[in-house]
Amino acid sequence: MKKNILAVAVTCALALTTFAGCSGSQQSGSAQDSSASTQEQSSGSDSADTEKASSPISADKLNDGTYDIDVTSSSKMFKVVKAELTVADGSMSCVLTLSGTGYGKLFMGTGEQAAAATEADYIPFVEDAEGKYTYTVPVEALDADTDCAAWSIKKEQWYDRVLVFESSSLPSGALK
Repeated sequence: MKKNILAVAVTCALALTTFAGCSGSQQSGSAQDSSASTQEQSSGSDSADTEKASSPISADKLNDGTYDIDVTSSSKMFKVVKAELTVADGSMSCVLTLSGTGYGKLFMGTGEQAAAATEADYIPFVEDAEGKYTYTVPVEALDADTDCAAWSIKKEQWYDRVLVFESSSLPSGALK
């Protein structure tokens, strides 16, 4: 009887150790997964924090002049291949050159706002010497999300885009 109790106790101990080991490895794997997920989230939020930390830059913080500038777009279908920022008399504008010729006009705002606007509010393209479409748009601030609606010639509808005019791409003498 003592041998049976001892055998049952040893079997239970082994079973508990086995289950604890399996459970521990699952927890460890989950912890690793959770950690990787947290790292991905935190690296995403780090960049978001960095973006939020850099405050928008208005024209009064820039020297008058014309500068090449990088512009990021929320859409691969709206690719800015060249941008030239002009700062003059406390305001900014930018000549955007797109990679394609699919957009007939732009509107600085959302597609919904563009649909309610008049033709006079739209920014038509101007074809450059290379046949690329360029648009001269007003710029309120650098390093800030800027709503821009683009009219698709083919689909005949407005598409919402978000542009960011990147101050980090300006030459050192541009900032006051």
